[in-house]
Amino acid sequence: SSNNMSRFISHLQLRPLAFSLHENASMSLARSSGGCGRVDRRLFPSYLLDYSTMQMRLLSSSVSSSSSVNTGNVRLFPEELNIIYDSKCNVCDMEIKFLARRDAEKINVGRPKLKMTDIEGTNYDPLDPANGGITYQEGMAAIHAVTADGKVVKGVPVFALAYEQVNLGWLFKVTTWPIIKHVVDIGYKLFAKYRTNITRGASIDTLVQEYEAKKALEMKMEEDECQVCKTKS
Repeated sequence: SSNNMSRFISHLQLRPLAFSLHENASMSLARSSGGCGRVDRRLFPSYLLDYSTMQMRLLSSSVSSSSSVNTGNVRLFPEELNIIYDSKCNVCDMEIKFLARRDAEKINVGRPKLKMTDIEGTNYDPLDPANGGITYQEGMAAIHAVTADGKVVKGVPVFALAYEQVNLGWLFKVTTWPIIKHVVDIGYKLFAKYRTNITRGASIDTLVQEYEAKKALEMKMEEDECQVCKTKS
């Protein structure tokens, strides 16, 4: 339905700083792009050009991707919960492996209830409805999960839902008590803010910048290959 599609698109939250600060430039970029996504590079700063081009492609592809948005009658995946995690964080990876083993080998043998999606995976796609529109920056800033019916969950509730699927939900019952919940939420936000500094030796901002630079380079390579193909044809 149109409402469900609107909710999904709103989850995408593709609002990078360069894109929002240079909306007019991006609109001009959209008008001047064509063919293999080539534009007049003389008109735009390189940092804006590369990043805006990436966002334009994502936004354009969302038109076709949104057609598979859950309508409320179709499950997005067989499992109950898709946890989006950072595999390069040792602490995160260790907990995910524990949950995955308990889920598949002890509690829900043959019919696992947890789906694990690595945000650092080369094939990670925020536009996949199963990933709830969670961008790399959002996923690095806090743990997220998506339920089979498309609901996006963030922070401590993710752990509560995940542990519930492997019959350990009682461990997180205490976090629903008002006072405890407030303390736990503050503690998690503090941990999430400095998580990558501790586990990966770099801030979230640094990792996001490196990720964006990598994606920009990949797109440049694809563009060059596309140009070669056009030249040969």
